[in-house]
Amino acid sequence: MTGRRGYIVVIAAVLAIALYSGRDILAQPPQLEVSVTLSQDTIGMDEQAVLEVEVTGATQDLPEPNLPTLPMFEVYSQGRSTNISIVNGRVEASVTNRYLLVPVRAGSYPIENIAVVYQNRRFVGNAVTLTVLSRGSSAPPQLEQRAMDADGASKDFFLEASVDNPRPYVNQQTTLTLKFFIAVQYYGSPELVEPTTTGFWTELLGTKGPYQQRVNNRTYRVIERKYALFPTATGEQTIGRATISVTVPARQRTRRPDPFDIFGMLGSGEEVQISSRPLTVNVRALPEAGRPGDFTGTIGRFTFKATPAKREVEVNQPVSVNLTITGVGNIKSVAEPVIPELTDFRVYKASSNESVSKLDDRIGGTKVFEEVFIPKRPGLLEIPSLTFSFFDPEAERYRIVKTDPIALQVSRGEGYAATPDLPYTGPDIKIGAEARDIRYIKTQPGDLGKPRELLLTSPLYLAVNAVPVLALIATVIMRRRREKLSGDIGYARSRRASKEARRRLGQARSLASVSTSEKFFAECSAALLSFIGDKLNVSPHGLTGDRISDLLRDRSADEQLIRDILAFLDQCGFARYAPSTVSQPDIDQALADAENLMVRLEEVRF
Repeated sequence: MTGRRGYIVVIAAVLAIALYSGRDILAQPPQLEVSVTLSQDTIGMDEQAVLEVEVTGATQDLPEPNLPTLPMFEVYSQGRSTNISIVNGRVEASVTNRYLLVPVRAGSYPIENIAVVYQNRRFVGNAVTLTVLSRGSSAPPQLEQRAMDADGASKDFFLEASVDNPRPYVNQQTTLTLKFFIAVQYYGSPELVEPTTTGFWTELLGTKGPYQQRVNNRTYRVIERKYALFPTATGEQTIGRATISVTVPARQRTRRPDPFDIFGMLGSGEEVQISSRPLTVNVRALPEAGRPGDFTGTIGRFTFKATPAKREVEVNQPVSVNLTITGVGNIKSVAEPVIPELTDFRVYKASSNESVSKLDDRIGGTKVFEEVFIPKRPGLLEIPSLTFSFFDPEAERYRIVKTDPIALQVSRGEGYAATPDLPYTGPDIKIGAEARDIRYIKTQPGDLGKPRELLLTSPLYLAVNAVPVLALIATVIMRRRREKLSGDIGYARSRRASKEARRRLGQARSLASVSTSEKFFAECSAALLSFIGDKLNVSPHGLTGDRISDLLRDRSADEQLIRDILAFLDQCGFARYAPSTVSQPDIDQALADAENLMVRLEEVRF
C-alpha cells in the first residue's frame, strides 16, 4: 500500500466513524411526559392527601422524579408501580410514584416544578394546588348530611356519586366520581357493579385510594373511582345507581361468646350492599349563533397543524401530509378536517390514528389524519391554509384554527405530458409492496380448466370416513342392549327363552332311549315349562296346569295348543313315574311332539 492510498483509507475510516457517531447524536431522545395528580384538592389538618407522579415514555429506564421542597407537608413515600407494554416493537412504559402528604399548617399551597431529567433533558410536570383547612373536617355540608342515618348517627359506610358539571353541552366531558366511604373494618375487596350510563360515551379515568377523610368527626377510608362521560344526546340523561358489595363484621346481638375466641379475633362477617343515588344531567344543545360552515361536531379545545413528508416532488407523485389535532376533549370523536377542492392537487385520504391521554381527570390526546396530495402540474405549488373548527365549551363559543400554507417544489418527471388531468407515471417508477391502494394485474392466467372433483365428494373418502361413524353407532346399540339385558330381567329371560329351550331339547335328544326314559321325559317337561316361564317372566317350578291355562289365555293362545301342552305334560309325568310302560316309539313320538309344541308356542305373542 502506497502512502497516498494509506491516507485515503484512514480518512474513509474516520468519516465512517463520524457518520456512525453522528447518527446517534442526531437521533432524538424519547419524549417523556410527567403527570401530577392529587387524591383530593382539599383536606383538613388531621387528614392526608396522596400525591401521584406518573412518568411515561418510549423507554424502559424511566428516571425517578425530583420533588421540590414542600415545607408545609411531611412527605412519606408510598412506593411505586411500573407498567410496560410492547406493541409492534414499540415500547411504552410508565412509572407511578406515590407520596403521602401530611399537612403541618393550614393554607393553600401550589405544588409545581416536579420534574425528571433524562439524557440531559428536563421534563416538568403540571402544577397542582392542595388546600388545607384549619378546621377538623373538609367535608361539605351535603356530604356530612349524606353520612348521617335517620337517627342522626354517622353511618359505618356509604356510597356517594357526583358529577362536576350537571349541565354539560352535548359531547362535552362531565366527570362522574364514585366515593366509597367506610369507617369499619372490612374483609376482602369490595365488589363494584358499575353504574348504567346509557346515553353517554364512557371512559374510565381510574381508581384512587384508599385514603382517609374525616366526615362528622369520624375518619373514613375512601376509595374513589372516576369516569369521563360524554353525553351523546340533548335533554335530561340519567346516570344509574352503582352498587358495592363488601363484607364487614357482623353486628353483635345476643350471640354467646365463643370459648375459643379468647382474643375476640374470630368474629363472623356479613355481606352488605350499598347503592349510590341516580343522578340526572341536563345536556344542552350547541348554540346556532356563530356556527362555522365546516363545523363537524367536535367539542373541546384543540390545536391544528399540517406537516408534509417532503417539500420537493415530481408531477403525479404523492406527498403525504399529516394533519395533527391535539387538545382536550373526546379525541375519538374528532372528525376529519374538511379539505376543499384544489386546482393543483388531487387529494386522497390515506389513514388516521389516535392516541388518548388522561391529564387531571380530563380526556384528551392527539389524532392524526394522513392525507395524500398529488400535484397535477410542475412549478412552485402551495397547499393552502386548512381550517378546523370546534366548539369551546369553557368559552361557550366556536373557534377556528388554521394550518400554515405548505409550499411544494414540483418538477417535471420523465415523459411528462402537459395534460395534468391524466394520471402520469414515469418509466422508471416501480410499484412497491407499500402501495396499499394499487393491485397488480396478472400476466399469466393460470389453470383455466374444469376444476377437479373435490376430495370431500369422492365415494372412497366418504366410505373411509363412514366406518368410524358406523362403528360408533354399533357400539352404542350394543351398549344399550347390554344395559337393558342387565337392568330388565323379564326382557333378558324372554330373549333367552328359545335358546334355553333348544338346549334342553338337545339334552333330551341325547337321552332318547328306553334305559334313560325317566330323564328324557324330565328334560322334555323342563324344556316346555322353562320356555313358558321365561317368556312370561314367572318361575317354572310353580306352574300347574290351571296356571298355565290362565297365563296362555291371557296371551290369546289357541285353546287346542293349551290342551296339547297340558296333555304332553301329563304324558311326561306319567312316563317318569311308570318308565316300564314306555317304548322307544313312545320316546321318539314324545320328542317330535315336544319340538312341535315349541314351534307352535313361538307363534304366541307373549
